[in-house]
Amino acid sequence: MQIKIVPYNPLWPRIYKEESTFIKNVLKDLVVEIYHIGSTSIEGLSSKPIIDIMPVVKNIDAVDERDDAFEALGYECMGEFGISRRRYYRKEGEISFHIHIFDIYSEKDIIRHLAFRDYLKEHSEEASFYVSLKKSLAKQFPDNIEGYCLGKDGYIKNIEAKAVKWYMEKYIPKK
Repeated sequence: MQIKIVPYNPLWPRIYKEESTFIKNVLKDLVVEIYHIGSTSIEGLSSKPIIDIMPVVKNIDAVDERDDAFEALGYECMGEFGISRRRYYRKEGEISFHIHIFDIYSEKDIIRHLAFRDYLKEHSEEASFYVSLKKSLAKQFPDNIEGYCLGKDGYIKNIEAKAVKWYMEKYIPKK
């Protein structure tokens, strides 16, 4: 896999919306909400051309019954793929799609993804540093996705911790 960081594409939100319609049609009554996450969801941010989509569903186990429908859309069904209680699907192409499905009881994972996205939207200096890091790693590991991901791992975990704290203070009322 060639790792390329490309400038923000203003079509990414529309591409997300179109693909999320197909996903809603597969998940039907299971779906609670669908979110555009990841770098392509942040206006102006350079990224690998991968649209990350996070559906939240009522029952994660019932999603497995929809694998054939996802395969008919061109997705590869990957199961949990390293994250408990998640279903992961991917479709590779000029613009790729990665689906991360969680159920409503996976609050920590849902908040982690939304917090990271929203934090970078509101903290341009962090977003700029993140783009610089990704570009540097893409040059260092042009065809080594594991090296690229390992290079980002520490930074992402650090930002996620800050982002979740920020998100909880901003959006989640104290009881």
